[in-house]
Amino acid sequence: MYPYPANNTIYKPIFIFHEQSTDKQKFNAVLSDYQQKIVLDLFSSQMKELIKIQNPRKRLTSIEIDEKYDEWISGKDSDLLGSWVYYPWSNRLLHILNKHDFVTLRTSRNHYKITPHEQATLSERRIGIIGLSVGHAVALSVATERICGTLKLADFDTIELSNLNRIKTGLHNIGINKAIVTAREIAEIDPYLEIECYTEGITEDNITSFLTEGGKLDILVDECDDLEVKISARQMAKSFHIPVVMETSDRGMLDVERFDRETDRPILHGMLADIPAEKLKNISPADRFPLVMRIIDAMNTSTRGRASLLEIGQTITTWPQLASAVTLGGGVVTDVCRRILLDQFTDSGRYYVDLETLINNKPDTSTVAVYSNPNAPFDLDRALAIIDSLPQTQPDAVPNADEIGQIVNAATQAYSNGNDQPWKWVFRNGLLHLFHDTFRSHSFSNINNMAAHLALGAAYEHALLKASQLGYQTIVQKSPVTDSNELVASIQFIKDTQAGNQTNRLAESAESFAIHRNSSLSYALQEEERNALRKAVEGVSGADVQLITEKEQLAGLGRVVAACDRIMMLHTEGHNDYFNRDIRRPGAENANAGDGVPIQALASTPAHMAALSIVKDKKIAAALSAFGGGNALTEPIQFSVADASCVAIITLPDTADQYFVGGVASQKLWITVEQLGLGGQPLLSPMFLFERLDSGVGLSVTEKDKLQGLRNEFQNIISLKNNTKAVFLFKIIKPEMPAIPLPRLPLNETLFIVNDAI
Repeated sequence: MYPYPANNTIYKPIFIFHEQSTDKQKFNAVLSDYQQKIVLDLFSSQMKELIKIQNPRKRLTSIEIDEKYDEWISGKDSDLLGSWVYYPWSNRLLHILNKHDFVTLRTSRNHYKITPHEQATLSERRIGIIGLSVGHAVALSVATERICGTLKLADFDTIELSNLNRIKTGLHNIGINKAIVTAREIAEIDPYLEIECYTEGITEDNITSFLTEGGKLDILVDECDDLEVKISARQMAKSFHIPVVMETSDRGMLDVERFDRETDRPILHGMLADIPAEKLKNISPADRFPLVMRIIDAMNTSTRGRASLLEIGQTITTWPQLASAVTLGGGVVTDVCRRILLDQFTDSGRYYVDLETLINNKPDTSTVAVYSNPNAPFDLDRALAIIDSLPQTQPDAVPNADEIGQIVNAATQAYSNGNDQPWKWVFRNGLLHLFHDTFRSHSFSNINNMAAHLALGAAYEHALLKASQLGYQTIVQKSPVTDSNELVASIQFIKDTQAGNQTNRLAESAESFAIHRNSSLSYALQEEERNALRKAVEGVSGADVQLITEKEQLAGLGRVVAACDRIMMLHTEGHNDYFNRDIRRPGAENANAGDGVPIQALASTPAHMAALSIVKDKKIAAALSAFGGGNALTEPIQFSVADASCVAIITLPDTADQYFVGGVASQKLWITVEQLGLGGQPLLSPMFLFERLDSGVGLSVTEKDKLQGLRNEFQNIISLKNNTKAVFLFKIIKPEMPAIPLPRLPLNETLFIVNDAI
């Protein structure tokens, strides 16, 4: 509670002599009531200045001005001339010129940017301002330039210390309503301006009064933060044909809507035209951020502005504004309003007075490193040469082309990092060969080929399941060429008429993979389900699985995964992978894309979608990384992990093929999850980053320190046997909504059948 006197709601000065007379005795009696006040008699100095401007042809000396004043005042009592104005909030009594002379003198230096006739026209105009933070600068500029005769000010909020980064007022005004403070400061500049304050702000009950009472506004200036008010005020202004002007204090963006000239013009230039009217009232928290994004056209805001937008509700409480930008905005709004009122500017639109663009460093002509893939595209001739260098094997059975197509099609349904599908299959001499396509797998995540080998192991597992379903046993030779990392495995087929129904069901499950990233139902795994998951993984030699179900541990894992996701997204290379390689947005350019992940499978809410759209700009990512922001990007995954039924962690001995084997084990786990009617999502950023931390490359000191702490937190949650490593994290949920399937490359880009006697 601030200890302010009862007059902290007063904002109008008191003219103590409304009917002045020549009765000096009466004057003295009235003035005696103000003996304890601070009295400033400015009348004579103002009158002398008026005499000076009335004689522009001759530069009068001080003595000449005094002589002319003495001649003018002769026989008059100056105390009874002009106006005596009392300001209750400052306890000051001022003696000033009468209204006509005061306005003439105060606006004399506007000539002839504003002519006397124009000034007289403007004095009849009425302007309303909603929101007195940025609006404070607008109101003072409007009043100082005197482009209206009446100002209406609306704001329910009070001055706080944090407001003083942009509102030019004193500490003594903390705790006082913003409209009151603004009105007082205007009154101390020009007590003859008519001011009316709406200290309750704008409501449904008073919006009509604000716009029309005492005469319809000529311009409404919107500087409020409240979305509902911003929208409803425009709708009402449009119905009364009142133009609306808005300034956002970012890149000098000015918005003009001439509802006085374009009565059918949609509000906010039609940016909200596709949103149902009921969605624009009582706006839900989930809808608020996307609406703000639309209204301010977030992709055209400044780099720091967009970065800050993501931090609202995270590390800051509201949209940041700087005094320099607010001051500029006050001037721009005043200039445009004056020209609208004088019919010198008639357009609607959105305009930018961007100082960083207008006043900027010269373009950097130095060469900028461009992201490139160091690996060559898959070379079929090289693959054939590798195959032909192998010892020739007489196949026991040779599947036909259709069966090979089915086997490889099933294999390509496996999960891969960013859905990059880093595999190529070559069928030659009766054997099916799996190759690592290093061109497709190149990414920040794929440190030591970890991501690729997980995917290749998963695809391999799918292929064997489908072969078994088709009636084939398999003999597999892994990595048969020691001097090449490209050939992963060669598969020989043996006809098997005993393939069972269980294998058929597993193969069918393997062909229906999709990622469940949406909300989940509350569900606790049953013991038989846990046993089935353990059995699936432990059937792979050396593999073990930990099932984390305790809420505290799940919350801890959620924090680790979210923090790692954030590091991946904001890291220069990780950002490039995520936004330029992995994500596929709706649009013609991605209509036939066979790889990547649809953004709707990544974004859990419209607000999350908007956040991802903002951080796609690498400058935004760099800014967020620099000041430790960006948590809004990964909050959804943090909460989803905390609410999961289970997180499964696959561990394996630390061997050369642990990631390939981990891929096999992960698919056995995932298939079992699907068979149980559950859903899942890999959580691999911790695995990739911890591997990179061990390698010591491509990370800043800050990132290494952060990751070391995250790994310690992770290892406090799980338990690792000696010489084992966690290779796969998998969130298990009871799906509430259908999963979004991932696209796949055409089979003819993945499978090559060459010179075989099929």
